[in-house]
Amino acid sequence: MPRYFFHVEDDAVHADEEGMELSGLDAAREHAVCYFAELLRDAPRAFWNLGEWQMRVTDAAGLIFFTLHFTATLAAAGGGGALRHA
Repeated sequence: MPRYFFHVEDDAVHADEEGMELSGLDAAREHAVCYFAELLRDAPRAFWNLGEWQMRVTDAAGLIFFTLHFTATLAAAGGGGALRHA
């Protein structure tokens, strides 16, 4: 089975050194979305302080298969203006 690596970037790069063996790209996509959801659930304030996170999914050689972006923009009704950065 292929091994996929799920690298997260917020205010820093969190390289996945271990990776995960999955049956294929569809399984990696599903895992990436579930993993991203866990991160957001566990650290919602950290996300709102930065306003943007991304996850790059690669193979062991660093070939990027896909990237997920999660971004927030405050509208005028929600306080407007730029997001605060920690």
